[in-house]
Amino acid sequence: MSIADSIPPARVSRLALLILVAAGALVSIATEGVLSHFSGGFAVGAGAALVLSRLGLVPQEPDSDAKGNRP
Repeated sequence: MSIADSIPPARVSRLALLILVAAGALVSIATEGVLSHFSGGFAVGAGAALVLSRLGLVPQEPDSDAKGNRP
């Protein structure tokens, strides 16, 4: 059993991740030097988390009762 198996996944809003990507990209463009590199990396990391959160979704089958179809 590894340490990664014992840590539960954290739920993060996709909107919050999108805001972090945008903020990191804007700061990266607007600044120079170390801050620019850091914020660019921050935007990439938040974007990767956003993509991984989309990949982790399992599509659910529509409930037949929700559509009004009853057996």
